[in-house]
Amino acid sequence: MEEYMTQTKVAVASGSVQPAVDGQSVALPRSLSTFRLAVFVIAAVAPLACVIGVLPVALVFGSGTALPLAFVVATVVTALFAVGYSAFSREVVTGGAFYTYIAHGLGPVVGLGAAGVAVASYTMFVPGGFSYLGYMMQTTFSDLLGFDLHWVVYSLVAWVIIGFLGLRQIDFSARVVLIVILIEFMLLLFFDAILVGQLGSAAFPAQSLDFSGLLGGAPGVAILLAFTCYFGIESAALFSEEAKSPQKSVARATYIAIFIIGIFYFITSWITIGAIGPDNIKGIPEADVGLVYFKLSDKYVNDAFTTIIQAALVTSMFATVLSMHNVAARYLFVLGRQGFLPRVLGRAHPVHGAPTAASASISVVALIVFTSAAFLGLHPMLGLGLIVLGFAAVGVMFMQALTSVAVVSYFRKHPERHLWQHVIAPILAFLGLLVALYFAVTNFEYLSGSQNPVVNRIPIGIPLAMAAGIGFALWLRRYRPAKFAEMQLDDL
Repeated sequence: MEEYMTQTKVAVASGSVQPAVDGQSVALPRSLSTFRLAVFVIAAVAPLACVIGVLPVALVFGSGTALPLAFVVATVVTALFAVGYSAFSREVVTGGAFYTYIAHGLGPVVGLGAAGVAVASYTMFVPGGFSYLGYMMQTTFSDLLGFDLHWVVYSLVAWVIIGFLGLRQIDFSARVVLIVILIEFMLLLFFDAILVGQLGSAAFPAQSLDFSGLLGGAPGVAILLAFTCYFGIESAALFSEEAKSPQKSVARATYIAIFIIGIFYFITSWITIGAIGPDNIKGIPEADVGLVYFKLSDKYVNDAFTTIIQAALVTSMFATVLSMHNVAARYLFVLGRQGFLPRVLGRAHPVHGAPTAASASISVVALIVFTSAAFLGLHPMLGLGLIVLGFAAVGVMFMQALTSVAVVSYFRKHPERHLWQHVIAPILAFLGLLVALYFAVTNFEYLSGSQNPVVNRIPIGIPLAMAAGIGFALWLRRYRPAKFAEMQLDDL
């Protein structure tokens, strides 16, 4: 058994062999370049949806004119996290990302606890994304074409398309996502250019560079929401088994995505403040917060461009749900292959090279959740979408913090240990993420969109998921020691 597992690891790492279990492939084909990995990361972050949906909320309810500096803080902490995260990606070439890295650094018991958090976070993101997407499609088609259909109809259409793409080889999804991302950036860059062209130097107000302003208003809200705009930044490592050169491309794709997104958010938020007028921000009515960019588009461009942005917002969310569907499926795939979940989930399609059973399972769970929400009459955005997306964001920040600790632990006795890469940067990232987590838990209403105290206690599900995973690992170690030991021989 040990010899077989060793051979399997070598084959998976090299990409030269695709081992099979019961006639089914358990390795995924290597078809993703650094560029395509970066595209998946950026798609998961959903820059257009973040700019239109999150940035105005952070602007009005956060630190006002100092919002660009909040993005600087979030970018720096995320980049510090990426230093240790990327170091792990060069050492451990396998799917599972957070879970696998934490297992290597802090042991399989804690790692399985993190797996519980990962599965809960990403699996629940998908139905939340479908309900949010259905709501955006409903409002967009109603405004543009006069169609008056229930949001769940649009969610079901998106569910069929994304479910189909999830069953195909990953490079097929990558091509779809690439087109959407290019359209997003072209539209936003065009909009930024129009604003700068009309406003000149007024598009870059000096107040936005005053660090003392970051302490005004509600800095916790601004920094928290800035961090949520990096949700999904870890996606590259989850596709490491499908990368052509994972030891190099995962780190490169992560850094490229952080660099592009960080500059983009900083400049766009700065120009937005200039377009609104620094003195007018706090006067924006609460009911108009979600319409900020549409009104700016009407004012500085024209109605036709506003319509295009509305349509692009739908495609942006579609790309995000597709990316997160693939991420969630790959967590189930790795856990199934290692035996922590039913082995059938760890099988890849012999032709398409997709984690077929895992992808189908995510689709089924998503269908049950968002159709149940529709049956119960819940609002697709305020009653389900934002709540579970906020829960997922907290879960990801929690796993990022744990991964930073795992980096320090894993490289403690490593022969090639570097002080900055393996100690200082991860510790700084951990402290920054700890602060972000505090803001996330104490200001969860800005993620959930709800003032209901019961809803805003939902983050307690994160430590519960962690405890469930740890409990399962301890049970296996005590009552199924042979199976627990066998699973550790897999690509952990």
